[in-house]
Amino acid sequence: MFVDRGPPKPVKDTSKTPSRSEFVWIGHPGYDPPALLLQLVAYEGPSGQRGVPLSLALDACRILADNKDGSLRVEGTKVDLAGVSEDEEEFLFLSPGLYTYHAAGGEERYAICASFRAWSPPARLPARWDVMGAKAHNVSSTISDLSTFVKTSDGRCAVTGEVSRLENCHLVPRAEAKWWNLRDMALITNSSSVDSASNCLALRADLNGAGMDQGSFVFAPHQGVPACVCLTPDICDFAAEYHLRAITMPARIHPMNVYARFAWGIFRVAGPILRPLAKSSEFVMVAVPPSLRTTTSDDDDDDDDDDGTSASEPEYVRPLDLEVWTDREMQLIEEMDARLHSRPLEPYEAVSGMYPGYSKALHLKREYKRQHPEVSAVRHAKIARMGEYEDEQMLDSD
Repeated sequence: MFVDRGPPKPVKDTSKTPSRSEFVWIGHPGYDPPALLLQLVAYEGPSGQRGVPLSLALDACRILADNKDGSLRVEGTKVDLAGVSEDEEEFLFLSPGLYTYHAAGGEERYAICASFRAWSPPARLPARWDVMGAKAHNVSSTISDLSTFVKTSDGRCAVTGEVSRLENCHLVPRAEAKWWNLRDMALITNSSSVDSASNCLALRADLNGAGMDQGSFVFAPHQGVPACVCLTPDICDFAAEYHLRAITMPARIHPMNVYARFAWGIFRVAGPILRPLAKSSEFVMVAVPPSLRTTTSDDDDDDDDDDGTSASEPEYVRPLDLEVWTDREMQLIEEMDARLHSRPLEPYEAVSGMYPGYSKALHLKREYKRQHPEVSAVRHAKIARMGEYEDEQMLDSD
């Protein structure tokens, strides 16, 4: 027995947690104005300045562009943003603002993947992704209790290093088994299925379904080591501690599985932006294979410790199908909308069709469609500035 008169530990310092979010926006230059493709949160880097690593932004754009190499430019300029070498690019950050992704070879209207299931893994990974595991592994593909094996083998959370409350996390989600089979991932990774040790690692329980499976963070190489990359503004306190921090990546993991999860997370974040583009007949999209066009629920949790029947990314849907907006996506849209009421509208937000109150319009459209199933579509209205179309009595429909 002993006496300890030490005071309780002080309240955790949250002064470094950002009170507001800033973003790097990336658009498609083949349209006038540029079509918005992606927003990435500009969290603080090692120097304390907010930005997004150039190499990570290029990886994300390459995936959206169906594995087409390219370069980024500040919107409206003709100068490619690049380092002297690929190694130097690891240390370059994009400041908050609007950029455009230009495909190599000058292809203007390059096709875009609107969902994970439209995307195919590349024939060859970018070389810097080789640090994300080992392409050759000796772990048996017939482990009887995969979850127990992973948690016992890893021993601690890959991100936080904690040893309690561990869960088995699938990199390529179990709900994407059809995608895995169609894309020949078993051949690429030398693993029989998504339920392979090379596709699983241990995470703290609250970082699995409620974190990684919401697209809040992914894993990617940063400055030559595996790192945690935070993608959404709703985990700013977690990001203040773990964004771009090195993680422990088990050697049995195949880098292509990590890359596929990175792609899954990017599509999860880009979904609310990409889905409206799929409604436009002029926008060039990569088709989703018919075998992957099935219906899923709005519940996107991938609880790896249950029977694996829960849903993953919301499915690709037909153009003008208003059920394209999941409850989770509507929540993110409402959060973005709320910020528009407290500051002037940025030019790139206007380009994407955002305005204060636009989330209410989407709610009304979705509710109207649900109450009137005989209506095949509720089309977007043209919004005129004051003084335009003076001879018209009402706004046109598209």
